[in-house]
Amino acid sequence: MIAKFFKKLLEKLFKKFLNKILNKKNIVIIFRNGSAIGDHVYMSSVLREISEKKIKIILFSNYYKLFENNKRIHKLFKFSSKSYIWSFLNIFKGSNILEFRSQNDKKGNKHFLFYHKNQHIHLSQAMSEHFNLNLSYSYVENEFYFSKDELINFQNKFKLPDEFALIQSSTKKTYTSNKDWSETGMQAIINHFSNLHWIQIGKNDEPKLLNCDHLLNLDLRELAYIIYRSKFIVSYEGLFNHLASCFEKKIFIIHTGFLPIDAFKYKNTIIIENNKDYPCYPCFDIDCKDHKQLTKKNIKLEKVIEEMENRI
Repeated sequence: MIAKFFKKLLEKLFKKFLNKILNKKNIVIIFRNGSAIGDHVYMSSVLREISEKKIKIILFSNYYKLFENNKRIHKLFKFSSKSYIWSFLNIFKGSNILEFRSQNDKKGNKHFLFYHKNQHIHLSQAMSEHFNLNLSYSYVENEFYFSKDELINFQNKFKLPDEFALIQSSTKKTYTSNKDWSETGMQAIINHFSNLHWIQIGKNDEPKLLNCDHLLNLDLRELAYIIYRSKFIVSYEGLFNHLASCFEKKIFIIHTGFLPIDAFKYKNTIIIENNKDYPCYPCFDIDCKDHKQLTKKNIKLEKVIEEMENRI
């Protein structure tokens, strides 16, 4: 009761005032707090569009490491996900204090893009379409900036081969398990293209693939560097796809029909799919009981290998 009263009092006293001051100074505060790292990565595409309108950006992100050295940002604030700052920012949301989050987030058992299903839009647009900034989404490409010292340090730390490919064994399942294809299929890709130097990326608790090196549980900036240095990536829709866009790095996405292709496609993305045989495509259901069986039936290893052979 007291908390609600305090929140309403702060909102009444300061919300309009703060947004009005920021508007006069041509400043926007953008904030995002959440565990989905990819959301923070593709926010960079929207930040570029805002910056090109000569608007100063003050950014709050709990994954602030992704935005270090970013020339688009006037001021970067570094807070953990448990900080009280997020509550205050939510109280003061308005014309110039904006949360990078879909207005349809957390509605039932559907991905928020379900509520945009007739629009055929990218995730970045769904997250920011409530920004009253007249943004263009015709050129969606993410950004990541290294410092010169950082590149030298990473080069010394990681003794990487001149040419290598990256692969993921399975997806993060804390949100949905409907993006996975086949661990044995990923292993078969490595075995088929045995002439390539393979490195598995991801988390240490994910299934380990054979006949490859492993760089797991990397710091975000280290992970970005490994992707930057790679020849190409084989992965699922998610963080690695969004990071690959930062460097226009070729990435083969094995797509199991969870989201529409328009939602995550970049010009460097090569999508391997058989969506026409998914009766639920695009699925959108966080828990879809038939999805795994449909994926086993619809996406054949031979098709994946053929597509890769034609595009590597």
